[in-house]
Amino acid sequence: MNAASPTRVLAIAARRRGERGFALLEILVAFVILALGLAAVLAGVSVAMRSDAKTQTTRSALRVAQSRLEVVGVSETLVPGHSEGRVGNQYVWRQTVTAIQPVTDSIAPGGIKPGPPARNVLTAFWVEVAVGAGDGTVVRLAGLKLGSVAKP
Repeated sequence: MNAASPTRVLAIAARRRGERGFALLEILVAFVILALGLAAVLAGVSVAMRSDAKTQTTRSALRVAQSRLEVVGVSETLVPGHSEGRVGNQYVWRQTVTAIQPVTDSIAPGGIKPGPPARNVLTAFWVEVAVGAGDGTVVRLAGLKLGSVAKP
């Protein structure tokens, strides 16, 4: 059995005393790095959730606008003008119907001027629908509709 020299034993003991707090310091640094990583991940998740909520609101507003555009001329008479309304507490819609007037000053081939338009003729209407959501999202749709002229 070879006995270790006392100076060697003291040197090993001194080295171990200097490393006692080093493990605690390494653990603290690891926790700080972990906390920064988790904060970055949570920020990314938060942004993704807000973006998803905005997408859902836009999609719902688009459905309301499509519904309003479909209703005009089917269950509502095409009358030039503006109308507004609400859908629930979240969406406000505004609808504009504009009659498109045919050009009557033109002369037909052969120099014949066209006569007055016949009754029960279809007229083109330009319909614009804008739907606003509570968060400031606005969706606009427009379309050309055909319908008979409403009698005054």
